[in-house]
Amino acid sequence: IIRLSRGYAPKRVSINLGKDCILGTGPELYTTVSVYKNGFCCTSPHIGNIKNPQTLEYLEDTVGNLKTLLGADFDVIAHDMHPQFLSTRFARRLSDETGAETVAVQHHRAHIAAAFSKYAAEDAGRNCVGIALDGVGLGDDGTVWGGEIFIGDILNLRRVGHLESVKMPGGDLATVYPERMLYGMLPCEDTANLLLNRGWKDSELAILDKQIERGFNVPLTSSAGRVLDAASALLGICRERTYDGEPAMKLEAAASAGRAEKWESVVTRDGDMSVLSTSALLKNALAAKNAGRNINDIAASVQFNLADGFAEIAVEKALDAGIKDVVLSGGVCINHTIRETIVRKVEDAGLNMIINREYPFGDGCISYGQCVYAGLLRR
Repeated sequence: IIRLSRGYAPKRVSINLGKDCILGTGPELYTTVSVYKNGFCCTSPHIGNIKNPQTLEYLEDTVGNLKTLLGADFDVIAHDMHPQFLSTRFARRLSDETGAETVAVQHHRAHIAAAFSKYAAEDAGRNCVGIALDGVGLGDDGTVWGGEIFIGDILNLRRVGHLESVKMPGGDLATVYPERMLYGMLPCEDTANLLLNRGWKDSELAILDKQIERGFNVPLTSSAGRVLDAASALLGICRERTYDGEPAMKLEAAASAGRAEKWESVVTRDGDMSVLSTSALLKNALAAKNAGRNINDIAASVQFNLADGFAEIAVEKALDAGIKDVVLSGGVCINHTIRETIVRKVEDAGLNMIINREYPFGDGCISYGQCVYAGLLRR
């Protein structure tokens, strides 16, 4: 499921999250809301990007409608950990009005909670290894997460692996112009020459260099979505995003006509933290491009090696800890090759691959995951 549209939602799921009535207000993009009451969780149809004032008003109306429909009197309001999200501000305002307790839930842990919900509801102490691959979510360290591996039970998920944290020049501007993301990941002479040959001016590149050097509006991100954007820009597949997900979607389309080649993964370790180098991945792609390899084959190789290398870390963590359940969620998993590469790697290791096929891989599951987390916390 990509999106909970009308016909699929309002979606009612039987789950024991305790006696409290809980509202999950979701993220800020691709938003839904969920209400838990008396053993059932009800999730709204897709609401959308609530940065749009009319969409935010629709979210508030949807909460009111579900409250009336279900006879809900909220004891707990769960929201994203990001303090500036409009869904977070709405949650706090509603808490002030109703006296309900608020619970902040980190974005990617909500993804894992949504996917592992049925197992966690039966045994809150059941451990899993969680893989979350998406575009953006505020992390514990204040950076932008989006390629994460966790271990533990739902209430105690510890980050033990992630994609390399790389520079994102211009913040959100790098999502619109993915060549900025490419240069943030590979600020080398080959990348500079590539951009100059595509029409970039020396002055534009100099400004970008200075921005990266000074770190002005250059957040760090471990996002899988941004890696795919950068690869799409590198291969000339998409240089400007005109709709959500365009660079990664066009990369996937190109890859569908190609044949993947196995590249060596570069993993660094610091204690129990394992980090997959995505700059090394793009260096391999750049070398293949400079060698005149087929663009479709390179696109396929980027997708495969990103998924294979990350799944290898997750499998290693699971086997070392003696954990059988590996959970997968996040919008990047809509990509068939990435999803199935991870599934195959996990199952070949004799582990249980858990995916919640009743909810979207993307942020449409977040409000449900927030309810699950808050319910287990209070149960």
